[in-house]
Amino acid sequence: MRDRIEKLINITINTCIPWVVLNDGVIQFIDPLEKKEISAHYGTTHMAVSLIIYGEMKKNEVLINKGEELLFSVLDRWNESKELPGFHNDFNNFALCVLDSYTDRYHQRIKETVMGTRDTVFNTVNWLPMRWFVNKSRYKWTKEDMYLSICEDCARKIRSATYSDGFIDDMLPKGRSFSLQYDIATVAFMQYLRVQGESIDISAETGALLNAVCPDGDINYMGRGTNQIFAWGLWIYLLASSGQKTLDSALSYLENRLSKMLINNNIMLNDYPGNEKYMWWDYHYCSVYTAHLLFWLIMTLNDYGKKEISPRLITDGSSGVHVYRNHNSFVVSFDGRTEYLAESGPSIAAIWTERSGVIYKGSFGPWYGLFGNRYNPAEATIRNHWGFFKPCTVSGKPAGNILSRILMNPPNEASETICPYYIMPAVELSDRIKITYHAGELPLFLNLPVFGGTIRATADGKPLGIKETLKLRNQYGWVTLKQQVIGSGKTIEIEVL
Repeated sequence: MRDRIEKLINITINTCIPWVVLNDGVIQFIDPLEKKEISAHYGTTHMAVSLIIYGEMKKNEVLINKGEELLFSVLDRWNESKELPGFHNDFNNFALCVLDSYTDRYHQRIKETVMGTRDTVFNTVNWLPMRWFVNKSRYKWTKEDMYLSICEDCARKIRSATYSDGFIDDMLPKGRSFSLQYDIATVAFMQYLRVQGESIDISAETGALLNAVCPDGDINYMGRGTNQIFAWGLWIYLLASSGQKTLDSALSYLENRLSKMLINNNIMLNDYPGNEKYMWWDYHYCSVYTAHLLFWLIMTLNDYGKKEISPRLITDGSSGVHVYRNHNSFVVSFDGRTEYLAESGPSIAAIWTERSGVIYKGSFGPWYGLFGNRYNPAEATIRNHWGFFKPCTVSGKPAGNILSRILMNPPNEASETICPYYIMPAVELSDRIKITYHAGELPLFLNLPVFGGTIRATADGKPLGIKETLKLRNQYGWVTLKQQVIGSGKTIEIEVL
């Protein structure tokens, strides 16, 4: 396992070392797509710390020196960078504190920098464990109780975002945002805190995530963050540092996809060119997510097996994440959240069968308003939904009376408006999957994006002639849309073989 992790580190580090360059007399970490450093984010600090720690682990002076050059450049420009809009205080402070816990060689400069940099003011939940560790470091340096109080406040907020089944929302109050990616991040960061000596019980949180792993090995198929690499370094860290058997399949999933992603300068584990930025959110940058992956793979190697977890599985459905599985089928449904289209519901998040593999995963995607404005393929995003739409169409026929037609008045423009129409699914597993919906109103438009498999549908027991109509790309690849207008029959059953 360690050898496999090290191979992933090496292909990642070899990809992004060339991005550390002298630019206008300053050592910077240049994004390969933007052709500039993304100084407000955290790629540069994570890259610098990664090079130093891995260089120390491998006794490689070349890596250490390159990392130090980049680190000193970051620190020299820190006061300017921290005033940039969107500066990721908690991520950047965290990376420096991790380095300080590994070696005291840069202690004075790191201490001065972190003590002079405020915490992020908002409470995105996956940021809170990083803030916790930063203030744990500040307390170690100063012995001032105010920093312990901040740590306790972070712990309290994380608890308030956690459901009894172990899943964790990413915004407070609960009910606004949940994604597997940021749940993984929160739990993995807390595992790092455990490795650093904090007493935290994350057995239920780990059990929830392990139960959500798709049989193909994927863990990051739902919500804001679907198929992004950000989750994967953290997921590997959580599994490896806590002694989970699932590490083997997680590594296999990553090994089969990472090289292609790196070659393409992408941030998603698919075959798409990164310069398309297809299904990226506005805040995405290749260099940032690649350096973050590298950092956590290196921390995985450093902390391998250091703090075991005995997972507990609680399936009370309190979070709204419902996992159904037997020996030949797997379905995840989600009650939904309010903040992002990508996390709305009720919806089906994933379907897998032993016979056909993955049938569907990756509902919706970036949407306008909240960080989905720059690269958003609207038609693909809105139709990447297993379920129903409420359609409204305009015919395009000429308006008005006979006289207006004679006078050649221009016709109304043909148009279509569609809105997701959410119905709670009832899922049953036997030798096949049956998903049942009870519609409150008709007509509805049935929309089933699939990678493959055999799909049958009925309305009040009568077969629905669902048709293949379109193909679109979602976060994973090409899906075929199977669609049908439902004008009668309010009990709709879908069988997946």
